[in-house]
Amino acid sequence: MAFRVEIAPRAFADIDAIADYITKHGSAEQARKWFDGILDAISSLKSMPVRCPVVDESAELGQEVRLLLHGARNRRYKV
Repeated sequence: MAFRVEIAPRAFADIDAIADYITKHGSAEQARKWFDGILDAISSLKSMPVRCPVVDESAELGQEVRLLLHGARNRRYKV
């Protein structure tokens, strides 16, 4: 079963800003690798969302929200 995954405009802008930061303080190659990696991780939620834990805020929001962590241990990003 495939699930619908949406990236909100603000979230995509945040992803883009992080990639720009990596480009300026690292390299364009590192930024592209990170950018492609996080988009691949997000896309993987279409087929495997239940591998991620449900966040506590789900009850307050009235819908199931799951948390995906992306990146190395010291540089994790919440999706």
